[in-house]
Amino acid sequence: MAEELFSKLFNFPKTHPLPAMPESSDTADSQNLLKLLIDERMRCEYLKVNYQNVKAENLRLKKEYTKSQDELKRLLAEKQTVHKKIQQLLSECQEELLGKTRELKNLKIQVITSQKLELLNAQIQEAFESSMAELHQKLENEVEKCRTEYNKLRYEHAFLKSEFERQQEENSPFLFLINNYQVARLLKDKELHNQLLDLTRDSKCMEALSREKAQLIQKMKGLEAEVEELRSEKDNCSVQADSVQRAQVQQLAEMQAMARFLETEKKSAELQIDQIEKELRMSHEQNFLLTTKLHKLEQEVNSLVTQVKEFKHSHKLEVTNVKLEAARTKSEIEKEINKIQSKMYGKTYNYFLIISFVTSR
Repeated sequence: MAEELFSKLFNFPKTHPLPAMPESSDTADSQNLLKLLIDERMRCEYLKVNYQNVKAENLRLKKEYTKSQDELKRLLAEKQTVHKKIQQLLSECQEELLGKTRELKNLKIQVITSQKLELLNAQIQEAFESSMAELHQKLENEVEKCRTEYNKLRYEHAFLKSEFERQQEENSPFLFLINNYQVARLLKDKELHNQLLDLTRDSKCMEALSREKAQLIQKMKGLEAEVEELRSEKDNCSVQADSVQRAQVQQLAEMQAMARFLETEKKSAELQIDQIEKELRMSHEQNFLLTTKLHKLEQEVNSLVTQVKEFKHSHKLEVTNVKLEAARTKSEIEKEINKIQSKMYGKTYNYFLIISFVTSR
């Protein structure tokens, strides 16, 4: 519109040339007017060039504004991406922190403290001492029982032995009498045989000898019965002595087996004590390793917490910097727009003043 208006105002058509100036006194005024018109036309050309420059500058500023808007959008997108990455990294760090915290709690539960270790040692020592005391008391009772039975059997053996010797001493005269009687009977049989050979003896002597022989046979039978009874008693005593001896041998073997069993139990108890000491040493070593691992995990947790705090702080700083940069860019763009608009308003105002001045002429 402005270009068409300029062409209408200053580019006169060829079919309508300027009228000829009169040669009267108005020549000086016409020359002055023509000079003013030429100056005004030059000024309009200058304003037209300035307008074109301002228009180009406005286009350039619009392009820069669009570019800055695109840059701002890109920065916002990058900010959102960085925020997402930071949130993802923060969530990963929090998950890792939670995992480490759970592992730390589990390790704290598994770690044997000094009080727990002392309590465990006291419980193990008490249980071991009670079991060993019970086993010792049981073995003492068994030994005492075996000792009592052994003393009882030894007393019975001594009693039976003394009874056997006493009966043997008591029966020795009977045996001596039996032997003497046998010798006497043999002598009498010999005499009787000699007397029987002698046919000159009378019948009275024969009858007396027969009665004496019957009496002697009767006594012989009684003595033989007593001897058989003594032999049976002797056999019974021998059997009892053998049974007592076998029982003593069996009890001695049982006592030896019990002694070997006690020795084995003692060795097994010593082995158990060694095993418990080894387990205690291993528990001490495991406790030390778990404590070391716990300290390492606490250091890792502290480092992760520090990293999370640093990430949060750096994220806040980046967000603040982006906001400040965006605000600064926006204020600069608004200032440039306001400056351009004020220039355009001034140019337009001057332009319309010129048009109004020209048209009034």
